Parts: sequence; structure tokens; C-alpha cells
Amino acid sequence: MKILSFLILLISLNSYAQQLTCVDFKEGQFYVPADGETLLSYKIIRNGTEQIEIVEDPTNLLGPDFNKTAFVRIEWLDACTSRLTYDGTKMTLSDYQKYINENNGFLTEMVKIEGNCFYFKSTFNDHDLGEVMTGKICKE
Repeated sequence: MKILSFLILLISLNSYAQQLTCVDFKEGQFYVPADGETLLSYKIIRNGTEQIEIVEDPTNLLGPDFNKTAFVRIEWLDACTSRLTYDGTKMTLSDYQKYINENNGFLTEMVKIEGNCFYFKSTFNDHDLGEVMTGKICKE
């Protein structure tokens, strides 16, 4: 009986120690797997208030002129919520990226964490249009 109790204690401590929080996704290397909303997977490298997004497009689906690397600024509003805008000091912004920045960027919320991934909801609002994108970001 003592051995069984000890094993249960060890398993519960081990499970607790592996629980990730929003803070675990603020820095490091991550990936976004392709799914129904995201046609191609991409890699994310986060360092403080900066993020680099690299689209993985081995078959050149997006075409030769599409810039597959984007530089993003992160404004952390709390541990699980941030506002993302494109960094025009590190890349030439497309008209779409300028439009996003002019309308306060994407508000991104970490909705839930499962395993080594968090599920997010990213919202963009301008005067006429509201757009919501959902997906997940996983630790490498």
C-alpha cells in the first residue's frame, strides 16, 4: 500500500511539473502546424518583444515573389494576451501589412494550453471589418 501511494505521489508531482503556462510561450522557438485555416506551417522565433515568422513553403505554393519571412513587434498586454504589428524597420511592409498596422494590429489571446501547444484566437478589427483567426502554436 505504501509503494502504491508513493507511486501515485510521484506521478502527480511529475504531471504537475510539466504543466506549461502562458509565460512558457513568450520566448523561444515554436511552430504553427498547417490546418484548415493555416494552409502552410511556419516557424516562430520569439525574443522579448520581437517575433520572426518563417513560412515553410517547400513547393513554392505562395510564389517566388512572396516574402516568406516576417518581422513582428509584440506588445504584451498581460501574460496571455498580446498585440502584434509588423516591424517596418526590419522589412518592407506590403499594403496589407501597413493596413493591419494602421488599424492597431492583431489582438492575440492564448485560449488554452494542451501538451506543448497553446490554442490562440487572433482578432483584427477596423472600422468596417472584424476578422478572427484561430489556431495553435507549439514549442519545438
